[in-house]
Order: sequence, then structure tokens, then C-alpha cells
Amino acid sequence: MSLTDDLYREIILEHFKNPRNHGRLERPDLTAQGANPFCGDELELTLALDGERLREIRADGKGCSISQASASMMTEAVKGKTLEEAQKLAHQFKATMLEGAPMNLPPELEDLESLEGVKKYPVRIKCAILSWNTLLEGIEAHRRGKPAASHVEGEEGERPDLTQQMTTPAAEQEKGPAAEGLEEQVQTALKSVIDPELNMNVVDLGLIYQTDIREGRVRVVYTLTSPGCPLGPVIKGQVQSALTRIPWVKEVQTDLVWTPPWDPHTMASEEAKMELGIW
Repeated sequence: MSLTDDLYREIILEHFKNPRNHGRLERPDLTAQGANPFCGDELELTLALDGERLREIRADGKGCSISQASASMMTEAVKGKTLEEAQKLAHQFKATMLEGAPMNLPPELEDLESLEGVKKYPVRIKCAILSWNTLLEGIEAHRRGKPAASHVEGEEGERPDLTQQMTTPAAEQEKGPAAEGLEEQVQTALKSVIDPELNMNVVDLGLIYQTDIREGRVRVVYTLTSPGCPLGPVIKGQVQSALTRIPWVKEVQTDLVWTPPWDPHTMASEEAKMELGIW
């Protein structure tokens, strides 16, 4: 890996950990929501306009480091610009990512150049352009006199059902607040379990496939980095020990599985991928 690649990854990770213009405007003039089903990215843009000028923009959502970093960079790049200027920049960025066109950006937008490295990994390009496509959908909706829009990567046109799906209050989700609190405690405990070979916790590595909680009993479905891993008993013991230290846990069941096989490219967290040197 070259020094430039290292620097670009640091820039992406820095935007992921410290996103610019993060959150949601209380009274936006325009709202645009986007999703990338392949990677599980979700995004909501809220914009405040002064006529045709984008006075304020906020981005809120969840997903991989590339999608979130790109959204952060995008808000910095378009804030204060006219909608036409923002639209032109979005098309320029997409041309670079999809067609190999030169970026040719002014110095104040040089962080965007770090995303050019994503072109080496075609499946991640959709992550990088999600926020830009969502912005374009929002601008087009505004020009049609609509206050909201939605976009799904890989699907043409708007998705009216997406807005309802992404704005369902937490209280209406499948798990109630109490169950979510117990799940959080279990995940926190499991993060103390370290794979001795990779020196990373099993949650960020993606080795925990499922956790079920019922009446003080916790069932953990997990895997190992390889079927021949000699440290399987050690990791199993760590899991049982970590969970039994939670006061309300009465019983722990651990089920080791090999299907689906562990793949760090799709299962590990973004921080773990960075540590492992993969996207």
C-alpha cells in the first residue's frame, strides 16, 4: 500500500468518525432520503434554502465508512452554493467515480480526492455516490415543487415507501426500549472478547452472527475465522465468561456454526476493515 493510499484512508476514516454538518435541521425546506440495500447504508439530507442557494445542509444516517465519509464531504462541498452549482458538482463527482473523469477540484475540496481510491473496489462505488444521488433527487424534487424525495441505489426513480420505512419511531420497532437495553449490554460484553490471533474483538470482526435473549437466558450464534482455528475453545470460554458477568444473565448457550462462512469484507465493521487493510 502506498503512502497516498494510507493518507486517503485516514481522511475517509476521519470524516467517518467526525462527520461535518451532522444531524437534522428542525424546519428544512427540503428533505431527501437515500438507501443502498447492498451495504445497508441509510441517509437523510435536510436542506435550508435562500431562494436557489443552499444556505444550510445536514446529513444524518448510518452505514459504512465510505458512505458516511462521502456524505460528510458532500455537505462541506455544496453548502453555500446555488442548487445549480451543487448539481453540477454532483455530476462531476459521479463522472469521476463512474467514468474515470478527472476530479479537478479547488484546494478547499481536496478531501474529495480521497474517494477516488474507492474506484479500485467497484462494489463500493455505490456507497460513495449515495449521498450525491440523494442530493440530486432532492434538487429535482424541489424544482417540481415537492418538499421531499427519496432514492435507492440501483433502482431508478423515487421510492415513496422509503420515507415511511426510515422515519418509523423507535417505539414502533419490533423491539421495545427494555429489550434494546439488554441487547446493548450483551453487545458491550461481547466486545470484551478478543480474538487472540487478530487482536480484535469478535463483534467488530463480525464473528457474532446472532444473539437471542429470553428470560435471563442468552443464546449466541457465532463463528471463527477458519474451521481449523485452534483457539476456538478459548473464544467460547471468553464469550461465556463475559456474558455471565452481566447480573441478570442466568444461562448462556453458545452455538458454533460455519454457515455462512466468515468474510471480513462483508461482515467486519469499518474500523476492523481499516485495521485489516481492506475496504
